[in-house]
Amino acid sequence: MLPPYLFAVALGFLALALLMGPFLVGELGRYFYQTRVLALTHAITLGWISMVMCGVLYRYVPALTKRHVPYPRVAIVQALGLAFGTLVIVAGFWVGRWPVVAAAGSILLTSAVLLGINMWPLLLRAPQQGVAERGAALAIGFFVLAALLGTLLALDKTYPLMGGSLLTNLGAHVQLAALGWVSLMICALSFRLLPAFLLPAVQLPEAARRLVLALAGAVLLLVVALLAGSPLALPLTFVTAGALLGYLGLIGRVVASHRQPFDFTARHAVAGGVWLLVATASGCALAVVGAETEIGTRLAATYGIAGLLGWMTNLIFGISYKLFPGFVSGCRLEAGRAAVPTSVMATPEILRPAIFLLFNGGLLAAVSGLMAGDLPISIVGALTLSAGGWLYIGGTARTLAFAFIDPPAGTVGAGPTAPEVVA
Repeated sequence: MLPPYLFAVALGFLALALLMGPFLVGELGRYFYQTRVLALTHAITLGWISMVMCGVLYRYVPALTKRHVPYPRVAIVQALGLAFGTLVIVAGFWVGRWPVVAAAGSILLTSAVLLGINMWPLLLRAPQQGVAERGAALAIGFFVLAALLGTLLALDKTYPLMGGSLLTNLGAHVQLAALGWVSLMICALSFRLLPAFLLPAVQLPEAARRLVLALAGAVLLLVVALLAGSPLALPLTFVTAGALLGYLGLIGRVVASHRQPFDFTARHAVAGGVWLLVATASGCALAVVGAETEIGTRLAATYGIAGLLGWMTNLIFGISYKLFPGFVSGCRLEAGRAAVPTSVMATPEILRPAIFLLFNGGLLAAVSGLMAGDLPISIVGALTLSAGGWLYIGGTARTLAFAFIDPPAGTVGAGPTAPEVVA
């Protein structure tokens, strides 16, 4: 029953981010390294994206490996630590209190380690060591490293600990979190989940596994180069970008050869791929021009928005349409409750086009406004994507509610239920 709670908390943090976003567009356009902008960033990366990924892991990995989570009570502590630590770190950034951020960072570090304690035994002992098993195991390791470096950076504000440049140290933390933890996990799981939903004509298990390992290696080398202040950081940025483009090429072949109808899961995947191209291009340009120039500030904003919202959130939206009803069905089965048909639990079809258009149209306007230095367009874009996000929250909250409540009489036990997918 843990995943629905994690998904519900994730929706709460997404709602918080959607409330904060339109008010912070101006600050984001001026400079990215401001405490309130960092509060928004961590609400998205930790509260929204990481919370969803942990929920997926707690349901998907035991099904994939045919083993139970070894320490269920540790899982509860880990989930509570992630939720509480994220809330405190967002609040600490918002009021500009670095000691609070550092304390919250230590909670998040503990939570990341506890996640590894439960997941690594399952993933490393799995009978098959495919793309999902290896990618998820490596990504959790990056999560621990990202939390450790983030805590050290926060402590450094009060007790100088870190040598080197602030921007390169911060860049190393960003790469560990955004590329090592989130991107690697998304790449690994999407190679297993999207084929299960789309039934493509092509299968690329070995190529996907090699690609994920190459991305992990590139990210690790890039982080080391940034921390060391090495000139190799720039070429390694392009190597990492090449790995992401390789991911796009492979996942594009999977989507293009779909045999299931081209629904909004596929549409969000395609939109996410386009935004990944934008994020990759802006990240490479940022590495060349630097973050301390005016154009660098705009590129940094584009990189973050395109990556976190355009790519990652689009994929979560699309996959959740198929995945969450299955998870809810599994929870109802475990609790001994009557089955509920998919048509009753799923996000209403009428909402999905509006979510897609408002969210991606708003993203395009927000990014265009930031790059052009046009604040009104950016604000309109932020409000528009927020409208799409609120529609998604409403539809998904309705799906998750069936994990805890029963629908009206006459629908329980009727019709097909959503299966849990283990590719």
